Amino acid sequence: MPEDLSQTPIRSRRNYLVFGLILALLLMGWAAWWVLVGSQRIATNDAYVEGNVTPVQAQSAGTIRRVYVENTEYVRAGTILASLQGDRSLLALQASEAALGRTVRQLRQEFAAVQETQAKLRAQQAQLTKLRDDLQRYRGAQASGAVATIQIANTVQDVNALQAEIAATAAKLQAAQALVGGTTLQNNPQVRAVVAELERRYIDWARRDLRAPISGFVAQRSAYPGLMIHPGERLFTIVPLDDLWVVANVKETEMDQLRPGQPVRLESYYYGDRVIFHGTVQGLLPGAGSAFAVLPPENATGNYIHIVERVPIRISLRPAELRRHPLRPGLSMIARIAIDDNKEAKTVLQPITTTPNRGYHTKIYTGELLQAQQLAQKIIAKNS
Repeated sequence: MPEDLSQTPIRSRRNYLVFGLILALLLMGWAAWWVLVGSQRIATNDAYVEGNVTPVQAQSAGTIRRVYVENTEYVRAGTILASLQGDRSLLALQASEAALGRTVRQLRQEFAAVQETQAKLRAQQAQLTKLRDDLQRYRGAQASGAVATIQIANTVQDVNALQAEIAATAAKLQAAQALVGGTTLQNNPQVRAVVAELERRYIDWARRDLRAPISGFVAQRSAYPGLMIHPGERLFTIVPLDDLWVVANVKETEMDQLRPGQPVRLESYYYGDRVIFHGTVQGLLPGAGSAFAVLPPENATGNYIHIVERVPIRISLRPAELRRHPLRPGLSMIARIAIDDNKEAKTVLQPITTTPNRGYHTKIYTGELLQAQQLAQKIIAKNS
């Protein structure tokens, strides 16, 4: 049956009306979403997971004897990661022990020399007193002829000679006291210098075992048996995954709306939108990313191109959510920050960032110096 062409314009107008109505509803829905949701948050996909990446560097020179861990292993603080062949450090320690013993014995001789010189000086002074008394008696008896003139002259010469000897002895005593005067075997500068060397050698020997400074997962292993290493070389990296945060880079045109304490919803590309992380804005870094670049921009060179800068902000993550859904440093995130309308409630100059104790402190080196000091005291006591 042929189509009624008279109904075609009516249908077209009806289709246009339906399309317009749908478009109007979509625009109204979008406007409502923007007023209620979109205008109340800042979203950025320029965000990444950050964490403490702790390097484990060689503390002393030597040759690696054995490696105990491999990448991706979990280690606790104090776990031995690798050991060095300790022959050289042991020989250096033994040489320092011998040097300390020899110095203590030499100083004992110096202390004894001071005492000997003091006794000699006292004897000479007593002899001088006796000669002066004799000289006085001789001169009193000279008028009666009981004492010869030559005897008085000889006594005067003896007094002068003894005075010169006393001056030499006093100078010798002063030189001896310059080395040991006012000190003991424990606090003498020479002993303290040798003790410091002994403590350094002991620490070098004690650190022939490379230990994990904190608990975490092993990464970037570059230690191999037979490898000759020097202090400062990075051999391992320890990454704890229980204390992570997110650094989101926000455009400078949106920074005026950011305040510490604002809640954040985060999604990771690793889990997708099926896992939502909740965080809090802790603080804003004191400068745009370009200010901390290796090659900062030179805007006065004549080739300046203006771009919208981004400022990094630190966002905390909840430990319970990290335990349920572990993340790794470097993973990409999408951050949606709920904007606080009350801008007077917070200020960017008052961050809420805090430094946790875990992961920011290590105790594996605390006992080494005490043990070295105890060894030095034993050597001093043995050679005293």
